[in-house]
Amino acid sequence: MFEGSCWQGGGGWEHLEVSNNLEELDASVAYYVRTGSWAAGHTFVVRVYRQGELLVERELEPFLTVKVPGLTAMRSAEDGRASGGVPEPGGPYDGMDEAAVWDVLPQEMYEIGSESPEAIEVSVDWDGVALPELVSPALPTGVGVVIEGRALRYGRNSALDGCI
Repeated sequence: MFEGSCWQGGGGWEHLEVSNNLEELDASVAYYVRTGSWAAGHTFVVRVYRQGELLVERELEPFLTVKVPGLTAMRSAEDGRASGGVPEPGGPYDGMDEAAVWDVLPQEMYEIGSESPEAIEVSVDWDGVALPELVSPALPTGVGVVIEGRALRYGRNSALDGCI
């Protein structure tokens, strides 16, 4: 299961994706990043459950690379330090300092994602994430689950549906 969420005060959003394969999880991560929600921070994890029990939870941030038009590719390290995300010469962020870029980036990513989502390149180093192999019987495609008392359908469970 992939979770990207941000809760603050009385509001926020969540994007949960229940899946039985890496390709679907990869697409879910890309969708979440392209909505601009990732740039706002907070929970960004993948969890593997076996027979209803949490087997492993991994933070995805250190394994994510994002390339937004006008900025160099961005990557975070395990210590939380980011690299990249520097304005490219002649691009829309040219001349902006880092704080100014991050002030506008979530909304800009949402707009780019709405108009042409593939323009935002998203890749996860799944080998580095090192998820355990799924063992039989895997969750059948289309079958929902109950996790921590919450019923989730197979696939996307998201407050962000319709964002891109």
